[in-house]
Amino acid sequence: MITYRCDGCGKELEQHALRYTVEIEVKAAYDKMQVGLLDLVRDHRAEMLRLIERLKHRDPKEIEESVYKRIHLDLCPNCQRAFNKNPLRFHPEQGLPAGEVDIDSFLRSIGVVQGPDEEESPER
Repeated sequence: MITYRCDGCGKELEQHALRYTVEIEVKAAYDKMQVGLLDLVRDHRAEMLRLIERLKHRDPKEIEESVYKRIHLDLCPNCQRAFNKNPLRFHPEQGLPAGEVDIDSFLRSIGVVQGPDEEESPER
């Protein structure tokens, strides 16, 4: 059986349950280039070597994400409504499912509180 998890609140969504998908593409914007004679005779090799030198110590993922990033979200109906209200300020807590929320389970899931059958770690 296929199940999905809401990327907003973490609620498990069954295969045929109502859910929403959000696709976001973040791309670097470029203006059209006008290529002139100076551009054609410029030393492109030296320019590429300078660029490689500038970028060689940066994280490849950071470089890639500075140009393009695709984000896919599965949302439950409550999180979808919260997202639609304010997509740029969407936070999971805005879309918590109606009804009782198990705070202890939530705190355990993010590692703040240990469950009753988990041992205390020596670092704490």
